[in-house]
Amino acid sequence: MIHNLAALTLVVAQATAPDPLTEAALNALRASIAEAKEAQSALPPPQTDQERLERMGAIDQAARQGLWKALANVPPPERARVRRALWPEVRAVDVENQQQLLAMVPEDGWFRKSRYGDNAAASAFLVVQHGDETLWERFLPILADLVPSGEVAGSEYAMMYDRLQMTRDQPQRYGTQMTCPYGTGQWTLWRLEDAERVDEFRALVGLGPVAEYVDSFKTRAPPTC
Repeated sequence: MIHNLAALTLVVAQATAPDPLTEAALNALRASIAEAKEAQSALPPPQTDQERLERMGAIDQAARQGLWKALANVPPPERARVRRALWPEVRAVDVENQQQLLAMVPEDGWFRKSRYGDNAAASAFLVVQHGDETLWERFLPILADLVPSGEVAGSEYAMMYDRLQMTRDQPQRYGTQMTCPYGTGQWTLWRLEDAERVDEFRALVGLGPVAEYVDSFKTRAPPTC
Protein backbone atom coordinates (compact mmCIF):
# COMPACT_ATOMS: atom_id res chain seq x y z
CA MET A 1 0.00 0.00 0.00
CA ILE A 2 2.79 2.41 0.97
CA HIS A 3 4.72 1.56 -2.19
CA ASN A 4 1.62 2.19 -4.30
CA LEU A 5 1.06 5.56 -2.62
CA ALA A 6 4.68 6.55 -3.17
CA ALA A 7 4.48 5.57 -6.82
CA LEU A 8 1.28 7.56 -7.25
CA THR A 9 2.87 10.60 -5.59
CA LEU A 10 5.84 10.34 -7.96
CA VAL A 11 3.57 10.14 -11.00
CA VAL A 12 1.58 13.19 -9.87
CA ALA A 13 4.76 15.14 -9.20
CA GLN A 14 6.12 14.27 -12.62
CA ALA A 15 2.85 15.25 -14.27
CA THR A 16 2.63 18.63 -12.54
CA ALA A 17 6.30 19.63 -12.56
CA PRO A 18 7.15 22.05 -15.38
CA ASP A 19 9.49 20.88 -18.10
CA PRO A 20 12.94 22.55 -18.21
CA LEU A 21 11.89 24.97 -20.95
CA THR A 22 8.81 26.13 -19.07
CA GLU A 23 10.66 26.25 -15.77
CA ALA A 24 13.36 28.50 -17.23
CA ALA A 25 10.74 30.84 -18.66
CA LEU A 26 8.83 30.88 -15.38
CA ASN A 27 11.97 31.74 -13.46
CA ALA A 28 12.78 34.55 -15.88
CA LEU A 29 9.28 36.01 -15.59
CA ARG A 30 9.23 35.74 -11.81
CA ALA A 31 12.61 37.44 -11.64
CA SER A 32 11.35 40.35 -13.74
CA ILE A 33 8.30 40.82 -11.54
CA ALA A 34 10.33 40.49 -8.34
CA GLU A 35 12.87 43.02 -9.59
CA ALA A 36 10.13 45.55 -10.32
CA LYS A 37 8.54 45.03 -6.91
CA GLU A 38 11.89 45.30 -5.13
CA ALA A 39 12.61 48.56 -6.93
CA GLN A 40 9.32 49.96 -5.68
CA SER A 41 9.92 48.66 -2.16
CA ALA A 42 13.13 50.70 -2.06
CA LEU A 43 11.14 53.90 -2.63
CA PRO A 44 9.38 55.86 0.11
CA PRO A 45 5.80 54.64 0.61
CA PRO A 46 3.32 56.30 -1.77
CA GLN A 47 1.57 59.25 -0.15
CA THR A 48 -1.29 59.75 -2.60
CA ASP A 49 -3.59 57.68 -4.78
CA GLN A 50 -1.86 59.25 -7.76
CA GLU A 51 1.45 57.72 -6.68
CA ARG A 52 -0.22 54.39 -5.94
CA LEU A 53 -1.77 54.26 -9.39
CA GLU A 54 1.49 55.11 -11.10
CA ARG A 55 3.27 52.31 -9.25
CA MET A 56 0.50 49.87 -10.10
CA GLY A 57 0.85 50.80 -13.75
CA ALA A 58 4.60 50.24 -13.59
CA ILE A 59 4.15 46.76 -12.12
CA ASP A 60 1.49 45.98 -14.74
CA GLN A 61 3.91 46.80 -17.53
CA ALA A 62 6.87 45.08 -15.87
CA ALA A 63 4.90 41.83 -15.75
CA ARG A 64 4.06 42.02 -19.45
CA GLN A 65 7.53 43.05 -20.50
CA GLY A 66 8.87 40.19 -18.41
CA LEU A 67 6.48 37.82 -20.18
CA TRP A 68 7.64 38.87 -23.65
CA LYS A 69 11.27 38.68 -22.54
CA ALA A 70 10.81 35.17 -21.14
CA LEU A 71 9.01 33.98 -24.28
CA ALA A 72 11.69 35.40 -26.57
CA ASN A 73 13.96 32.51 -25.58
CA VAL A 74 11.29 29.87 -26.24
CA PRO A 75 11.26 28.14 -29.66
CA PRO A 76 8.23 29.30 -31.68
CA PRO A 77 6.55 25.86 -31.78
CA GLU A 78 6.53 25.79 -27.96
CA ARG A 79 5.64 29.42 -27.35
CA ALA A 80 1.86 29.11 -27.05
CA ARG A 81 2.14 26.22 -24.60
CA VAL A 82 4.71 28.00 -22.45
CA ARG A 83 2.75 31.25 -22.55
CA ARG A 84 -0.28 29.48 -21.09
CA ALA A 85 1.90 28.15 -18.28
CA LEU A 86 3.30 31.61 -17.56
CA TRP A 87 0.05 33.53 -17.74
CA PRO A 88 -1.10 32.81 -14.13
CA GLU A 89 1.96 34.75 -12.93
CA VAL A 90 0.85 37.82 -14.89
CA ARG A 91 -2.75 37.30 -13.86
CA ALA A 92 -1.75 37.32 -10.19
CA VAL A 93 -0.22 40.77 -10.66
CA ASP A 94 -3.39 41.94 -12.42
CA VAL A 95 -5.69 40.69 -9.66
CA GLU A 96 -3.62 42.35 -6.94
CA ASN A 97 -3.66 45.64 -8.84
CA GLN A 98 -7.40 45.44 -9.47
CA GLN A 99 -8.17 44.80 -5.82
CA GLN A 100 -6.16 47.87 -4.85
CA LEU A 101 -7.76 50.02 -7.56
CA LEU A 102 -11.32 49.07 -6.62
CA ALA A 103 -10.65 50.24 -3.08
CA MET A 104 -9.55 53.62 -4.46
CA VAL A 105 -12.31 54.42 -6.97
CA PRO A 106 -13.53 57.99 -6.34
CA GLU A 107 -17.18 58.79 -5.75
CA ASP A 108 -17.69 60.05 -9.30
CA GLY A 109 -16.56 56.70 -10.68
CA TRP A 110 -13.22 57.25 -12.41
CA PHE A 111 -9.68 58.60 -12.11
CA ARG A 112 -9.93 61.83 -14.09
CA LYS A 113 -6.83 63.28 -15.73
CA SER A 114 -7.49 66.71 -14.23
CA ARG A 115 -7.42 65.28 -10.71
CA TYR A 116 -4.88 62.46 -10.89
CA GLY A 117 -2.63 63.48 -13.78
CA ASP A 118 -2.10 61.81 -17.14
CA ASN A 119 0.23 59.05 -15.91
CA ALA A 120 -1.93 57.93 -13.01
CA ALA A 121 -5.09 58.04 -15.13
CA ALA A 122 -3.40 55.96 -17.81
CA SER A 123 -2.25 53.49 -15.16
CA ALA A 124 -5.81 53.15 -13.88
CA PHE A 125 -6.94 52.37 -17.39
CA LEU A 126 -4.28 49.67 -17.80
CA VAL A 127 -5.29 47.99 -14.55
CA VAL A 128 -8.95 47.85 -15.56
CA GLN A 129 -8.19 46.96 -19.18
CA HIS A 130 -6.29 43.93 -17.93
CA GLY A 131 -9.29 42.86 -15.86
CA ASP A 132 -12.40 40.98 -16.88
CA GLU A 133 -15.87 41.45 -18.30
CA THR A 134 -17.33 42.57 -14.98
CA LEU A 135 -14.86 45.44 -14.71
CA TRP A 136 -15.30 46.53 -18.32
CA GLU A 137 -19.08 46.54 -18.04
CA ARG A 138 -18.82 48.69 -14.93
CA PHE A 139 -16.36 51.27 -16.20
CA LEU A 140 -16.94 51.46 -19.96
CA PRO A 141 -20.06 53.68 -19.72
CA ILE A 142 -18.19 56.02 -17.36
CA LEU A 143 -15.26 56.28 -19.76
CA ALA A 144 -17.64 57.01 -22.63
CA ASP A 145 -19.12 59.96 -20.73
CA LEU A 146 -15.67 61.39 -19.93
CA VAL A 147 -14.15 61.23 -23.41
CA PRO A 148 -15.80 64.44 -24.74
CA SER A 149 -14.33 66.50 -21.88
CA GLY A 150 -10.84 65.05 -22.38
CA GLU A 151 -10.79 63.45 -18.94
CA VAL A 152 -10.37 60.06 -20.66
CA ALA A 153 -8.53 59.43 -23.91
CA GLY A 154 -10.76 58.30 -26.75
CA SER A 155 -8.24 55.58 -27.55
CA GLU A 156 -8.68 54.12 -24.06
CA TYR A 157 -12.43 53.96 -24.48
CA ALA A 158 -11.94 52.28 -27.87
CA MET A 159 -9.59 49.65 -26.48
CA MET A 160 -11.91 48.76 -23.64
CA TYR A 161 -14.92 48.65 -25.96
CA ASP A 162 -13.10 46.32 -28.35
CA ARG A 163 -11.78 44.13 -25.53
CA LEU A 164 -15.29 43.64 -24.19
CA GLN A 165 -16.57 42.81 -27.66
CA MET A 166 -13.81 40.28 -28.23
CA THR A 167 -14.50 38.62 -24.89
CA ARG A 168 -18.13 38.26 -25.94
CA ASP A 169 -16.98 36.76 -29.25
CA GLN A 170 -18.35 39.79 -31.08
CA PRO A 171 -16.58 41.85 -33.79
CA GLN A 172 -14.59 44.86 -32.66
CA ARG A 173 -15.29 48.39 -33.90
CA TYR A 174 -11.96 50.18 -33.60
CA GLY A 175 -9.47 47.48 -34.55
CA THR A 176 -7.43 47.66 -31.35
CA GLN A 177 -7.39 43.98 -30.38
CA MET A 178 -5.04 41.33 -31.70
CA THR A 179 -5.41 37.62 -31.09
CA CYS A 180 -3.29 34.51 -31.53
CA PRO A 181 -5.50 31.65 -32.75
CA TYR A 182 -4.36 28.42 -31.17
CA GLY A 183 -2.14 26.43 -33.47
CA THR A 184 -1.35 29.28 -35.86
CA GLY A 185 1.52 30.88 -33.99
CA GLN A 186 0.72 34.20 -35.68
CA TRP A 187 -0.78 37.43 -34.39
CA THR A 188 -4.04 38.29 -36.14
CA LEU A 189 -6.39 41.26 -35.94
CA TRP A 190 -9.63 40.25 -34.25
CA ARG A 191 -12.53 40.42 -36.69
CA LEU A 192 -14.00 43.83 -37.44
CA GLU A 193 -17.51 45.21 -37.23
CA ASP A 194 -16.96 47.15 -40.48
CA ALA A 195 -13.62 46.75 -42.23
CA GLU A 196 -14.39 49.54 -44.70
CA ARG A 197 -15.12 52.08 -41.97
CA VAL A 198 -12.66 51.00 -39.28
CA ASP A 199 -10.23 53.84 -40.02
CA GLU A 200 -13.13 56.29 -39.83
CA PHE A 201 -14.07 54.93 -36.40
CA ARG A 202 -10.43 55.05 -35.29
CA ALA A 203 -10.04 58.67 -36.36
CA LEU A 204 -13.00 59.64 -34.17
CA VAL A 205 -11.08 58.47 -31.07
CA GLY A 206 -7.69 59.80 -32.11
CA LEU A 207 -6.21 56.60 -33.53
CA GLY A 208 -4.28 56.26 -36.79
CA PRO A 209 -4.97 53.77 -39.60
CA VAL A 210 -5.48 50.18 -38.52
CA ALA A 211 -2.83 48.87 -40.93
CA GLU A 212 -0.19 51.01 -39.22
CA TYR A 213 -1.33 49.76 -35.83
CA VAL A 214 -1.07 46.11 -36.88
CA ASP A 215 2.43 46.66 -38.27
CA SER A 216 3.48 48.43 -35.07
CA PHE A 217 2.04 45.69 -32.87
CA LYS A 218 3.85 42.96 -34.76
CA THR A 219 7.10 44.92 -34.45
CA ARG A 220 6.75 45.23 -30.67
CA ALA A 221 5.44 41.74 -29.93
CA PRO A 222 7.35 38.48 -30.49
CA PRO A 223 7.15 37.52 -34.18
CA THR A 224 5.37 34.31 -33.26
CA CYS A 225 2.95 33.70 -30.43
